[in-house]
Amino acid sequence: MRRTRTFLMYWKSKLTRAAGDLFITKIKARDMSVLCRQFAAMSEAGIPVLKCLDVLARQSEGGRLRAVLHDVSVGIEYGQSLSESFNKHNSLLPEIFVNLLAAGEASGTLAQALERLAVHFEKERVLREKIKSAMAYPLLVAGMSMLALIAMIVLVVPVFADIYESVGAELPLPTRVVIFTSAAISKYWYVFLATGAAAFFLLRKLALKERKYFDLLLLRLPLFGRLTHRAVVARFARTLATLLNSGIPLMQSLKITRNASGNALVAEEIDMIRTGVASGGGMAPFLEKSALFPPMAASMVAVGEESGSLDSLLERLAEFYESEAEAMAERMSGLVEPLLIAGVGVLVALIALSVYLPLFGLAGAVQSSGGLP
Repeated sequence: MRRTRTFLMYWKSKLTRAAGDLFITKIKARDMSVLCRQFAAMSEAGIPVLKCLDVLARQSEGGRLRAVLHDVSVGIEYGQSLSESFNKHNSLLPEIFVNLLAAGEASGTLAQALERLAVHFEKERVLREKIKSAMAYPLLVAGMSMLALIAMIVLVVPVFADIYESVGAELPLPTRVVIFTSAAISKYWYVFLATGAAAFFLLRKLALKERKYFDLLLLRLPLFGRLTHRAVVARFARTLATLLNSGIPLMQSLKITRNASGNALVAEEIDMIRTGVASGGGMAPFLEKSALFPPMAASMVAVGEESGSLDSLLERLAEFYESEAEAMAERMSGLVEPLLIAGVGVLVALIALSVYLPLFGLAGAVQSSGGLP
């Protein structure tokens, strides 16, 4: 009995961790931007931290963020610092948020740190939303087209199948394949749904486990890879600029940027940069050797390191690649949409041709069966 209970507890913990990996996500950049902006305004007005947290919790639209703010208030009442209380929820909060709070507390510039965080999260949100909005319509078109295709297979094909069966027509291979697919979907639709869901969760779990190869695949995808590359470079530059502008040392800023990059390949590159900086070198030589960062990034970083204005040049670099990513997302939207429509159109045409193909010999089949006088 004891072994059985231990076995069940072991697998329960394994399943709980797996579910956490699949479903737990960071609080959205939009919510973080609003939180930081409001927190900064109240801090500048001289409102005590506990009162600020109470107001923010009551105004928060997200249940997770509200729970975090309540727990942070309790931690402060027990003598913890603001950053220590927020750090307990690092699985939900971006790492840059906790580290800039700690820097703001230590330097007495909490309001300024919160204002920089608000700008950072707002820029990140704008870039993501523009990319999503540019891709939303093509995805909607593709989804509606697939629904129409499935409706055709499930509703239209069986009608022709009954006609062909009643007259005993000889069916070519494409028609038999389409009819078989229609019957399988109609009869075992739940199997297809379960298989699709299982494949989705398996791929997501695999992507989390083998993050490096998944990120490499994203960067090598046609069209979308170039967009991902620009977004990755923009995020690296924006995060590092925000941290340096807040007075956080370069080595610590690189470590935070590595953990906040969301890309295993970028993390590897930053590890090499940190090794070089720790040995007394600069960032620019390593960026020049990198296959991930473009030459423009290395040039601007080199100028920034020589002039002592690395944070401002990184911010300009981030703005440039953010605008590049936005423009590319818009161009992709105009290009992907007709490609999706053409692809679905070809599938519909093939299905329709397969269904109507036996009609060319149907008259002969009916006549031979005595259906015509």
